[in-house]
Amino acid sequence: MPNFVFMRKIVKLLLLATLVFTANLSVARAQDASVIDEIIVRGNERVSTATILSYLPIVIGDNVRTSTMNKAVDSLFDTKLFQDVSIGLSDTSLEITVVENPIVNRINIEGNEILKDEALLAELNIQPRRIYTDQLAIEATQKLLAIYRLSGRYAAQIEPQIIRLDNNRVDLVFEVDEGPLIKISSIKFSGNESFSDRALRQVISSRVERWWAFLSRTDKYDEARLDFDMRLLRQFYLTRGYADIDVTRAQGGLLPDRSGFAVLFELEEGIRYKNGIVTVNSEIQGVDTDELAAEMPLIVDDWYDVRFMEQGLLNITNRLGALGYSFVNVTPTITTNPETATIDVAINIGAARKNYIERIEIVNNNRTMDRVIRRELQLVEGDAFNQLKLDNSIKDIRNLGYFSKVEVANFRGSTDTQTVTEISVEEQSTGDLQVGVGYSTIDKASFNFGINERNFLGTGRKADFSVGLADKSTSIRLGLTEPYFLGRNMYARGGLFSDTRKESTYTSKSQGFDLGIGFDAAGDIYHRFGYILAQNKTTKKSEKATSTTGEEGKTLLQSAVSYTIGVDKRDNRFDPREGYNAEITETYSGVGGDTTFLKSEFRAGYYKPFNFNSIIFGAKIRGGMIDGLGNKITQSSRFFLGGRAVRGFDGGGIGPRDTGNDASVGGNNYYSGSFELVSDLGLSKDLGMRWTVYTDYGSVWGTDYPTGVTGANDSSMRTSVGVGLLWDTAIGPLSFYWADAVNSQSYDKTRRFQFKIGTRL
Repeated sequence: MPNFVFMRKIVKLLLLATLVFTANLSVARAQDASVIDEIIVRGNERVSTATILSYLPIVIGDNVRTSTMNKAVDSLFDTKLFQDVSIGLSDTSLEITVVENPIVNRINIEGNEILKDEALLAELNIQPRRIYTDQLAIEATQKLLAIYRLSGRYAAQIEPQIIRLDNNRVDLVFEVDEGPLIKISSIKFSGNESFSDRALRQVISSRVERWWAFLSRTDKYDEARLDFDMRLLRQFYLTRGYADIDVTRAQGGLLPDRSGFAVLFELEEGIRYKNGIVTVNSEIQGVDTDELAAEMPLIVDDWYDVRFMEQGLLNITNRLGALGYSFVNVTPTITTNPETATIDVAINIGAARKNYIERIEIVNNNRTMDRVIRRELQLVEGDAFNQLKLDNSIKDIRNLGYFSKVEVANFRGSTDTQTVTEISVEEQSTGDLQVGVGYSTIDKASFNFGINERNFLGTGRKADFSVGLADKSTSIRLGLTEPYFLGRNMYARGGLFSDTRKESTYTSKSQGFDLGIGFDAAGDIYHRFGYILAQNKTTKKSEKATSTTGEEGKTLLQSAVSYTIGVDKRDNRFDPREGYNAEITETYSGVGGDTTFLKSEFRAGYYKPFNFNSIIFGAKIRGGMIDGLGNKITQSSRFFLGGRAVRGFDGGGIGPRDTGNDASVGGNNYYSGSFELVSDLGLSKDLGMRWTVYTDYGSVWGTDYPTGVTGANDSSMRTSVGVGLLWDTAIGPLSFYWADAVNSQSYDKTRRFQFKIGTRL
């Protein structure tokens, strides 16, 4: 009981102490707080009082305490407008005193020689009259240092200097010591047992500094390039069966004397695997999984190559797209079996339903009309989705030549069974003034001038005027082409021309006009109809000539119609790497005029990429024959062969020749062709070079005027073999060919070396 009384006294004392403390705290708060009826701002020059008050978390009538004023100070500092802020109470007035941050008057960079002011200032993007803060100078300094590191100057030093001016302005000056250019001095590998350091150095893009490669950028130390090198190494091993490859670290260290960087790649190769079992599991009902498995080019017991698997996944996706399924998840499950050194691949196809095109959107075509692009599409809204038709449509749009880039993306539509297809284009110049100069061993010096508009007012129409002057020829042409004549899928063109060909023994002139109309059918098949009306005249210049041209100064009028049917399955008509094309042309001259003949010509090409597009195989063939239909074929209508068609021979160097002056007289029949490999293997990608090895063949024979002609009816095949170098340079494309005529006749004219250079000014 006494203990209970004692405890009650203790509790009462504690309650009394709490009440006293609370009362004192309330009094203190009451004394600290003040209701303000005025806010006074001092020290501001550029920033208006209204702007400062808008940032202030206090308004007249508020009950202001010390904590409230502290928050107000923080709010004003957060604006980065002020260098100093102080707030105090004077009775019922809140007094705010600020010191504004200065503004930037001018930005200057001093001491730089390698990198110019314009480039550095553009990266900084600090405009005059911007508010200056210390953080601004720090961030700009770090940005400049990063720019110099990207340029290989890791020893660069940058000091910001602040020059204070009147009216609270500053000049911001960066003093730069660029330092020496530090390059990679060594590249080493650890953990590589299957491949030597030398072999791996050829895989990566970085290179050790070489005195003779002073224009190269690959010997500069670059963290981003090292990351890319890691991916290259991993890809290299994955294409050779090493599925467990791990590039754990790419380390670059600056040498103590700061003379260069030492780069080290650490590898864990693992074992080498062969292909095991490939299975396809599909959640789509009715899909033939065996047929899809056949699209996977992984062969059992061959070394595993990740490129074949990636190509197989693409093949399966495209196959499903051709069946009308888009947005299908096709994922591989790779199981490694270290005990048997094999890899099993399971292709898992997710559930999907056939899709339909809900909408086709074309974006970024600021100049080209939508209809010009849409008329190349093989799909329209409401059609079943078909990846093959979509791919062909994109190829046709690229082949227009109006766009530097064409990309396609598919998105889910308003339902799971609908697709929105977005085609994004990047337009390029289609109208220009062209001046070309060049030189080749066949045509000697040449000059070309042209005004060309391939997409007039975005309508797809083409208008052109050109003049070509060369040592042996002159050509003037004026033409107009309507790609969709009368609003239909056919083109129409008309043109005027004047051509002159000068040889050592004769001069041939042809002038007139031509008309054409054509259309494309399904499967990339095209039809072309043409008409030409030309006046031809051949003048003999050599008294030594013993052959007969059949013209001898006559002016002959040619009136001819033609028909062409062809198919073009090439991926690119300008630089084909895959696909084929074939074409047959029949020309009948005799619809009035002075010349009568039937000319038949054909040409075809086939292109196949190997080693994942690193090697391109090409085969081309062409030929023709002309029949006078009871009349003799004169020289200006015959075929001539050599030069670029059969390398290793001079222009017109193959076939019948005049016995007296040794000039080519042409023939009524010809054929030619080539087999060629083109690749850039072994060459730096930066050079823009490709090499080629080839063999050409051909023959031309037959003349209705055999008197005074050597080899008039000799149809024996001529062949040549050679190598070449194709180089895309800043001054234009260069081509160099070396060829030896393996089979030739004594009267043929050979030429071992050919080159051509062209420039557009």
